[in-house]
Amino acid sequence: MKKHVLVLDVGTTGVKAFIFDSSLNRISKSYEKYPIRSKKKGWVEQDPNQILSASINVLKEAVKKSKVPKSSIKSFGMTNQRETTILWDRGTGKHVYPAIVWQDTRTKTFCASLKRKWEKSIRSKTGLVLDPYFSATKVRWILKNVPKARELASEKKLAFGTVDTWLAWHLCESRPHVTDQTNASRTLLMNVKTKKWDGDLLKLFDVPASILPAIQTSSSNFGVLKKGILGIPLPLTAIVGDQQSSFYAATQTTTKKGPVTKITYGTGVFVMQTVGRTFKTRDPFFTILVPKGRGSEFALEAKICVSGPDVEKRLGKPEELRAYFYKLAKQTDAYVKKLPVKPKEIIIDGGSARDGLILAIQEEISGISTQPLIMYDGTALGTAMLQFE
Repeated sequence: MKKHVLVLDVGTTGVKAFIFDSSLNRISKSYEKYPIRSKKKGWVEQDPNQILSASINVLKEAVKKSKVPKSSIKSFGMTNQRETTILWDRGTGKHVYPAIVWQDTRTKTFCASLKRKWEKSIRSKTGLVLDPYFSATKVRWILKNVPKARELASEKKLAFGTVDTWLAWHLCESRPHVTDQTNASRTLLMNVKTKKWDGDLLKLFDVPASILPAIQTSSSNFGVLKKGILGIPLPLTAIVGDQQSSFYAATQTTTKKGPVTKITYGTGVFVMQTVGRTFKTRDPFFTILVPKGRGSEFALEAKICVSGPDVEKRLGKPEELRAYFYKLAKQTDAYVKKLPVKPKEIIIDGGSARDGLILAIQEEISGISTQPLIMYDGTALGTAMLQFE
């Protein structure tokens, strides 16, 4: 049996690649940063080609660093920043506008204009709220403001995707136009009960069905990595949104019975808890899909804040960092208290959890036992696990 898997972890500020062995030990890791740009207040953009070239670089470097025989690598998996929106020409593969990043708020006025009439029905279908955070209004903005996008759409030559879709198209043979249920569940365009693109939502946001990728389960055959990249053709057998990936790792490693609860302290702070196979909504959480075996189940998720840059500023200043962590943990605990089931334990991952300080503070404030995920790169770990299923 082949003993290793390759994982590409495409974040907001950079991309990592990993080789894991079948015991889920990390054999190698490589990393490359890329920039975020802001032309105007509230606008956040990236160059999709920089994301692509950095991804290729780290894949090559991780394999080289690992020193494992390429023949021992059985597959390739991808986890990614979610909601970030890219539209491109199906003929040339060139993007028609920069990637609009999840943090971008340029569509907030449009979202506010729809809220009163549409929020309730949108929430019942998607589990989400009307917010510029999600992909649908970003797609609409590009179609309304970029003449080339409108022209290509009218000729059925335009493709839309989140970062996973853009990379699968460019990295794999035969240009597969695919996404998985976890990423699709963050677009405001998929009905999470049917797990299909929803005609009424497409109409509401003026998004043509012809631009959408095929939706698959997170653990399935998405394509084959081009042989020219690593010298071997590797099947792409896992795609999963970053928060859902680390949550999947938490569900596989906990020993407690009942709903799994996870907090991520990374670029952003997130709280998640499983709710099972039945769709439920609960404020102030979103209802999303997470991997379960070869299918999916529902979970609640709240994005609390963006904390990564604030943590970085305080590195090397222990008193300031501790005070900031107390503030963050109190903010997070307010969400933990609103979960439908009080956690028996909280699993914590993310870069800020590396030294254990935030775990101790969270446990003190919440009065609930905290456990670290077996590695802080939980996003990559979950994607490796999906490949070894």
